[in-house]
Amino acid sequence: MPKQLSPAFPVWIALAVITMTSSLALAADPIPRPVLLWSNGAPGATGNSEEDQPAIFPYLPAPDKNTGAAILVAPGGGFTKRCMDYEGTLFAEWFKARGIAAFILRYRLTPLYTRNDAVTDAHRGLQFLRAHAGEYKISPDRIGMIGFPAGSELEAMTLFRAQSGKPDAEDPLDRQFNGLNFAILGYGSSPVPQSYQMNRSNTPPTFFFCTTEDRGHATGMLKLYTDMYNAGVPAEIHLFPNGEHGVGLAQGDAVLGVWPELMYNWIRAQNLLTTSERVALSGHVKLDGKPLPHGSITFIPVGELGAAPVTAYIMNTDTDTADYKFAKSTGPIPGKYRVEIRQDAVTWVSNNRNPFARSPFAERAAAMRVPGWGEPTIEDVRVFTKTHPKGKDLTAEIKPGDTRLDVEVFSK
Repeated sequence: MPKQLSPAFPVWIALAVITMTSSLALAADPIPRPVLLWSNGAPGATGNSEEDQPAIFPYLPAPDKNTGAAILVAPGGGFTKRCMDYEGTLFAEWFKARGIAAFILRYRLTPLYTRNDAVTDAHRGLQFLRAHAGEYKISPDRIGMIGFPAGSELEAMTLFRAQSGKPDAEDPLDRQFNGLNFAILGYGSSPVPQSYQMNRSNTPPTFFFCTTEDRGHATGMLKLYTDMYNAGVPAEIHLFPNGEHGVGLAQGDAVLGVWPELMYNWIRAQNLLTTSERVALSGHVKLDGKPLPHGSITFIPVGELGAAPVTAYIMNTDTDTADYKFAKSTGPIPGKYRVEIRQDAVTWVSNNRNPFARSPFAERAAAMRVPGWGEPTIEDVRVFTKTHPKGKDLTAEIKPGDTRLDVEVFSK
């Protein structure tokens, strides 16, 4: 006969679960206390509750991880509430873990206030961060904003209405620029006002994320992205096929869940996580003594906080030009790098550069009938990370002012 459990056993189980849950809660970082954006009350405030007092919640990275970049987080909620958890805290912690100081914005809501009041709060938040950049260990010229999706609309309005600081203003915060150095719009946007003349100088680099299932918001984002594209503003957009409105980080979703890393890669590619300037770099890549016909070269930073890996593609073997070339806007920053060379073709016949393309028709036709024309000659991508198979690792140190670096590897 099976042994009977004591009546107290389920209670013991419940107590253990409660104790474990409490321990987990205590292990998490506490939610920071809000910092008021106006010490003497916000303009137009009609009360003294929390909802009458715009504020930020600072989430600061550890000193050894701090990149100096900062982001103002605007949760969504249709301007009638703020989704402070999955569009606020979770993102603030996500950025903090990657060395980006995050500040959740408590902006004013309807029906107590108008959207114009919310824009005032966002502008004040950006000015507050710049005025207190030293205190928060952030760079005043690397402050961005992320919003979802009413927060995205708020962010776009903040961007379109940005103004330079007033040097003679009585309030020190009003002397600060109230715009963005970069923008991230999550499943939301706002149409460009007719009075706004979009161009590269007044519109920051922008990242867009949405799903086609969220059709109404995706349509607005596509329109704004197109306007930026036509104006030459650096912008990147990712539209996934499936996903309801309001997916947040989409953690656990094998498809949609990659979008935060795409965003992080974009932030790094914009050189927002370092104060170092990029260098224009070019050079030849040789394999076994001959120019690499087709492939790529990748520089992977070693110990450079905030530096991004960069890749250049090798499309020809024309010795009159560099086999690879980085413009200053896309090149590496000074520092130490691991170097990876990839070969994905044995021969490269370029219609633009190969003289064969300009040969007489009969000559080209005859050559095409030679056995082996067009047959594959490589079994897979060949990756070289050493000078020789048993040689030293491929490394490089790029110094300020360097413009050329030639690389040679051997397969045997």
